[in-house]
Amino acid sequence: MRYRVIVDGQPHMLDIERDAQHGWQASVDGTPQPVDRALVNPGHYSLLLGMRSYEVFVRALPAESADTLPFEVYMDGVPLAVEVVDERLHALASLGKGRAETGEVTVKAPMPGLVASVLVAPGDAVERNQRVVVLEAMKMQNDLLAPRAGVIRAVKTAQGQAVTQGQPLIIIGDPAGQSPASPDADDDEETVS
Repeated sequence: MRYRVIVDGQPHMLDIERDAQHGWQASVDGTPQPVDRALVNPGHYSLLLGMRSYEVFVRALPAESADTLPFEVYMDGVPLAVEVVDERLHALASLGKGRAETGEVTVKAPMPGLVASVLVAPGDAVERNQRVVVLEAMKMQNDLLAPRAGVIRAVKTAQGQAVTQGQPLIIIGDPAGQSPASPDADDDEETVS
């Protein structure tokens, strides 16, 4: 997973991968970094970066956008303002910019995974960037967002269902004047994945 991390105004690229042998592997700005962490209490971590250990306290702050998570971090007592931008979610959110606000759009699984929860039902009104499905992939929970405001026309998945990349999950339509989508209608629709 790739993240853009802004620490006190300084941007960095963080790549994190799960390694079956060594746990987590991280790379900061292209330089591999040995990382290990242990949860001491909620929001309190013991972090090992290279050969140095840090005591870290993390508090999530209210987010202003769906793809950026702000945090207040104290690392060995030093306060840091940290923003984490999930590059995949940022790319997905940018796909919706400039998109027409009418017609139907299908939210598809961006990767194979397991549906952790479906947060909407047919007939529900949704806003742009509202969470509609939580998809678990690579032991991480990924929020799938509505790319436009509208009404849920169809839900094509359920909690606990395994899905493949590109599989239709949710169909969003105009608030009024359209009938619910038929099961075969997603071949010709605008898609978000």
